[in-house]
Amino acid sequence: MWDALVGFLASIIDMFFRLTGNFGVAVILFTILVKGILLPLDIKSKKSTAKIQEIQPQINLINEKYANDPEKKSKKMQEVYAANHINPLGGCLPMLLTMPVIIIIFAALRSIAADHMYLYLETLIIDNNASMKEVMESIIVAVEGSAELKMSFRDILPQIFNNSGELTAAIEKLPEVIGEESWVALQTAIKGVSYEQAQTSAQEMGYSFLWIKNVWAPDSPLKSILGTSFKLKDLFGSNAGQYWALCNGFFVLPIISTVSQYLHTHLMEKKTKKAQAEATAKMKKKPSENAQDPQNTMKMMNKIFPLMSLYFCATYNGAFAIYWTISNFVSIAQMFITDYIVNKKKSVQE
Repeated sequence: MWDALVGFLASIIDMFFRLTGNFGVAVILFTILVKGILLPLDIKSKKSTAKIQEIQPQINLINEKYANDPEKKSKKMQEVYAANHINPLGGCLPMLLTMPVIIIIFAALRSIAADHMYLYLETLIIDNNASMKEVMESIIVAVEGSAELKMSFRDILPQIFNNSGELTAAIEKLPEVIGEESWVALQTAIKGVSYEQAQTSAQEMGYSFLWIKNVWAPDSPLKSILGTSFKLKDLFGSNAGQYWALCNGFFVLPIISTVSQYLHTHLMEKKTKKAQAEATAKMKKKPSENAQDPQNTMKMMNKIFPLMSLYFCATYNGAFAIYWTISNFVSIAQMFITDYIVNKKKSVQE
């Protein structure tokens, strides 16, 4: 079931790629489609949350008044919810339903990234040396039939590129499994791949997007178009110009995603504060300073989410960063649109 769902979403991204010829554009269209499908749940969640915010001052007063009587407090809260026709879980349930969808989307992006990164590297090797096609086929068969290696060659090849032909502990048995001759041929083929060839292939395969040379590697100056790692001293050393020319990206999407994530959470917090202030103004008594403040959790999340956005978009591939960034901007746009619709309905009712 899980594999079927992941495969289905991956096939949608592939469909957009066939239509556009560029994976960066395909991911953008996929993101807009997903956000559109989830929009009804998002609207329902926001409507329920708005209702809860309206009665939050009453809830704060009940928490304060019956702080030492949990049973009485629970009863009074249920009375307030019932009187206002509110389901206290109404704002959470739609969000809980969207979480599995988001997890599946991330899994689909990770799966399709692994497939295409392997295809890209395999293409580079074979284009550079046509005789490597048969060697690669024999290597794949040997790896799949090995009990010593717990990874597929799809996951092994990017590791070898990233370590410039060196082996990690997880795949140190590879030469023994595929044979010394095949191992030497593979190392030689990898070292023979030029940067110019890598960039040309990425463009021809539709993997380049704006400043990102390969969407399957991170948008980072510390990563090359092949996914190999650079060090800060490389970027600012005597050969800095050479390394900057090899960079896959310039850390643009991680920064934009962080700023857009902060903007989205900041606007949500501002909106929540305004709604609660209006609700409090309608009451004769304001809650004391010791009353529960539901904003504390939101303030904490507003600090955590932008940092999470920065980390994920800086360390994951560019396709993932494109999805996350566009998703943030679409969420901001949806917030303004839904607010406009809700406010228009209120003005008509009044």
